[in-house]
Amino acid sequence: MLIPDDKLLEIKDAASIAEVVGQYVKLVQKGRNLLGLCPFHSETKPSFTVSPDKGIFYCFGCQAGGNVISFMMQYHRLSFAEAAQELARRYGIPITFKDLGPEGAQRAKKRQTLQEIVTQAASFFAATLKAPEGKAGRDYLEKRKMTPEVIRDFHLGFAPDEWDGLKRHLTNRGLSLELAQDAGLLVAKAQGGYYDRFRSRVIFPIHDRHGKVVAFGGRIVGEGEPKYLNSPESPLYTKGRHLYGVPQAQEALRKTETALVVEGYLDLLALRVHGVANVVATLGTALTREQVRLLKNLAPKAVMVYDGDAAGSRAMRRAFPLFAQEGLPVRVLPLPAGMDPDTYVFAHGPELFDSPWEAAQPWFAYLLDELVKEHGLDIEGRVRISEELRPYFQAVADPVEQALWLKVAAERLEVDEAALRRSLTSLSPITKSRLSPVKLDVNLEKRLLKWVLNHPGAAPVEELEDWALDLEDQELQEIMALIVRSYREHGVLDHGLLIQQVEAEPLRQQICALTLGEEELGGPSPECMAAHWRRDFRMRRLKKAQQDLKARVDQAVRSPDNEDLMALLAQQQEIARQLEALKQVSTTKGEDG
Repeated sequence: MLIPDDKLLEIKDAASIAEVVGQYVKLVQKGRNLLGLCPFHSETKPSFTVSPDKGIFYCFGCQAGGNVISFMMQYHRLSFAEAAQELARRYGIPITFKDLGPEGAQRAKKRQTLQEIVTQAASFFAATLKAPEGKAGRDYLEKRKMTPEVIRDFHLGFAPDEWDGLKRHLTNRGLSLELAQDAGLLVAKAQGGYYDRFRSRVIFPIHDRHGKVVAFGGRIVGEGEPKYLNSPESPLYTKGRHLYGVPQAQEALRKTETALVVEGYLDLLALRVHGVANVVATLGTALTREQVRLLKNLAPKAVMVYDGDAAGSRAMRRAFPLFAQEGLPVRVLPLPAGMDPDTYVFAHGPELFDSPWEAAQPWFAYLLDELVKEHGLDIEGRVRISEELRPYFQAVADPVEQALWLKVAAERLEVDEAALRRSLTSLSPITKSRLSPVKLDVNLEKRLLKWVLNHPGAAPVEELEDWALDLEDQELQEIMALIVRSYREHGVLDHGLLIQQVEAEPLRQQICALTLGEEELGGPSPECMAAHWRRDFRMRRLKKAQQDLKARVDQAVRSPDNEDLMALLAQQQEIARQLEALKQVSTTKGEDG
């Protein structure tokens, strides 16, 4: 483990799992736990459980489980160190390289250097745009009617028409060219050395939500292909996890509570020129679920404003299930054929975007209109439409919303509502085996572990140590040993820390499942149950000894020298007596309740 236990405990204590998960998942109270729709797979019946008391979560559908750090890792696709550092940053907990251990410190230092390199590159591009060699870039931006304020606020720049302009700049500042290649700024030559990736292009720095530069997009200003060139993936940048313009839009998104989503840099910048500030862009790629999750954190609803052509329509239609799965309300603001947000706002002004939610069309209605245009309303067309509606309909988690859209679709297609429902729900978009609840093989040892996990302090730590030695399942023995360690080192059983100390993912899942699985209501007190487990393990030891003794008796009977036979038989009788006494105690306790 890279980060010491005391630092992890500090992070976990500050970062309430209910608060952190609640930023991404709508949770409702169910007893002592919280329940919601799992963010890691599509479902209509909540199976995602969060325990604020124990600091862990578990999905009984897809078996995802862990603590607050695990959640951040899985939800945002972060490494352990990245997730811990992000939570530490949010809650004001200092983490030093020393805290990360040798390997973690090395990775963190590399990331820090990469961040310095891309920041230096952004400064170089911005300075070049203002310099004489940036005239072609300035001319292009003027042609696109970009204002000085937009150029400044979005840190636009220019890559000169040189093979080594940026390379020289980084070299002069003593920065690693090898790491500049890792950051996607330089390309390695076959014969050795490097050359600039971006040349003769207007540069659009891409920032993360905290305002740090992570990558770049470049638009060529002369002849040549590709027209747009984006940074490749790097340790700082993963395609599909960022949106362009987030830092600049955050305040407007908070005020308007609506995110306008466009496809490209210049679509966004054109709207900004006209005072439309609550806009982000998808960086010219298909919208991903991670981007929808980011949107969900920025605003409670979204409006898609894509190009008014077939490609724009297809792109929006591909995105609708992602919004439905994440529970983020979305509408569509269609543009006239052949227009994009850039050309539209310069031709018609920004009035359409003043109240975009009210002006926009609900996504399902838009989808239905597009499918009717595409297939018509003859019999074959209506059958085809119902087939294509199926995955969209099944992505809607809210049964009330499903029922309302079903009514709309049935009326539009002029088909029986019950028949259409059967058609739209006939096939599951997620395989049944993946979502079926976990059937735990809860044997004696797992039942004990479940009890220990759910009743901290009910048995003394010395007894837990003894039970750990009695466990035959090596994995469960490992978990019990870690539980003992938690008591010894911290005085309490910390479930979140226990999860972090288990390296094998199946074991972590098992701990979460055993901890958060339903318990029988009522039942004996913890003190009585502790006595019950003592009897059960005593009986198991006696039965094992009884089996071993039987084999020795059989061998003694066959042996000519059977002097030990009587002693062995006496031991058998004593074990049988002890077992009968334990059974009588167990029966009596059971009758007494």
